[in-house]
Amino acid sequence: MKYTPKFFYDNLPAWKRKKDPILSRIFYRPASFVTASLFSSAGIGANEVSYFSAVVAIAACLMFLPDSFALNLTGAILINIWLLLDCTDGNMARSVRKQLFGEFADGISSYILVALMCTCMGVCAYNTGGVLVDKGCIWIVLAGALASSADTLMRLIYQKFNAEYNKHVKQGILPELEDKRTDHSQVGSLRVRIESELGVGGLLPIAILLSVIFGFVDLIVLYCLLYYGGSCIIASIMYIRKAIKISRSYDKEQKNG
Repeated sequence: MKYTPKFFYDNLPAWKRKKDPILSRIFYRPASFVTASLFSSAGIGANEVSYFSAVVAIAACLMFLPDSFALNLTGAILINIWLLLDCTDGNMARSVRKQLFGEFADGISSYILVALMCTCMGVCAYNTGGVLVDKGCIWIVLAGALASSADTLMRLIYQKFNAEYNKHVKQGILPELEDKRTDHSQVGSLRVRIESELGVGGLLPIAILLSVIFGFVDLIVLYCLLYYGGSCIIASIMYIRKAIKISRSYDKEQKNG
């Protein structure tokens, strides 16, 4: 079966249009209608595109390791291609056919990218120098590694809390948890907008491309440290407070009951 770009445009939900970051609305999403039509018409599924994007993510990060402007630029371009593929597999899953382990396939791609990207970009800044650090400054590598670790840690904290909560939901102890990340009515909330615009799905890929061209990769690494590190600290405090509040409320009900 042949799928046209218009088919995917027409099947994009209103909530998704609203949730898309600015650059995705302008470029990545429209371009992804074309790539989705090509992949789908060729009989390639959304999961296959997701797994391919994971390979692209690994290749993109590895390109930042050598002290070569051409390879570093290739890595930055591949990160933008990764974002295009990230939009593409979503179009296909919503409009053509959902596959088992679709969320896993989609998630693993972004997990791999950010887990490697910041550290590899730290090595790039170490090799080339930048605006704030000189060439050979080992601290920028450490900053990149911490940024990558912070993002991974934040995801683990989020998933562990939800896994524990959902276990209690199945046991009938707690009500189902509402999450603004998946609640379509909350896509316009400030928190969701900030997360979508400032992360790897928003302005960051084009900023990385510009940083390689104009020589300020170190600033991107430090930004990632502040963004992902700050997000990790905030998420940790937020979920610990939630866990304590829910536990105390449950213990109080048990005593009164």
